Amino acid sequence: MYQELQNKVTEEKPSYRREEIQWLLEHLGDPSPEIRDDLVFTSLARGLQEELFTQEQFHFIAETISSDKGVEKEIDKLGLPTLERSFRALIYANLLSVDANPQSIFYQGLEAEIRTVLLHQGLYYLSKEKDTTSFSSQYGWVHAFAHGADLLTEVACHPDFPKNRVPEVFNILGQIFKRISIRFTSDEDWRLARVLYEPILQGKLEQEQVASWIKAVDFPIEEREDFYKFSNFRSCLLEVYVQLDQRNILQADLKEAIQSFQY
Repeated sequence: MYQELQNKVTEEKPSYRREEIQWLLEHLGDPSPEIRDDLVFTSLARGLQEELFTQEQFHFIAETISSDKGVEKEIDKLGLPTLERSFRALIYANLLSVDANPQSIFYQGLEAEIRTVLLHQGLYYLSKEKDTTSFSSQYGWVHAFAHGADLLTEVACHPDFPKNRVPEVFNILGQIFKRISIRFTSDEDWRLARVLYEPILQGKLEQEQVASWIKAVDFPIEEREDFYKFSNFRSCLLEVYVQLDQRNILQADLKEAIQSFQY
């Protein structure tokens, strides 16, 4: 099975049997990065984005991956369970992405109940995740907070996530930055920045809302870990600044709020 699937990675328009998709889903959190990253995730993400799967296969993937507690499965366990959660979050993100894309054959293809599960779990996943491992010498990229950030971005931008609930994402981000006491070292803070600037770019979030929130956030510096938390958040804000400024759409109130954020 492995070799058959590996051969399909290089094919221009491969097709997949249900048993092959089942195998991919069963190896979503495989300890081998060659299997997990280069084969499983590549095959599933490509199959969704390039529309290599049938509608029936799309529904099978969505139903299978959202069952069994989804990204919250074994949330208190580290190591291999984190790999399962982290890479499941990436597939959640891809499912929501194509479900929201009018150009995709999978547009609005998720069953309402499953869409609700993905949006709900995607919103709260990082408020519960504890494993901050970025790269592991044993497993390769674990990167749960980066992958969770990608998922949270898709949640905030999804048309079925009400615009008036997007500010709830602020609370989740605030929880993350105030809870994590190590300095992010593998661009997790930049990936979390997408949760703010992508909804702005897509018209789901006003810059004044972000500016008001930033002005209300407080990071008192008392211990060394407090500075790491502040530094993570400030790096996130600077990425928001850069992304909006290079598009020439950074408004004065948000610009001032970010420039003034200091300890």
